[in-house]
Amino acid sequence: MSKVINVLATLANNPSLTTKQEITALLEYAEISTEQKQAILAQDSERLAETIANFPLSMCAIVLPAEDEEQESQEESQSEEAKNTLRFIVKA
Repeated sequence: MSKVINVLATLANNPSLTTKQEITALLEYAEISTEQKQAILAQDSERLAETIANFPLSMCAIVLPAEDEEQESQEESQSEEAKNTLRFIVKA
């Protein structure tokens, strides 16, 4: 995986590698598989990821509270604020 990352870093950090011919020349000497070279030339990140055996799978999801839970949470928060205000008034 690190060899692929090194090739991608070289591409990202070298603004002179803009044409397909220049990129092909770079990939010719890279120590990565033919399938990885083809994926890079095709700019196919999914295909490139599939060629890496230990590539971590990242997933994300947004979790929203149910409306009832949200209302209860707001009520608890308001109740807590009221208690804190009362404590402040009592101590003053």
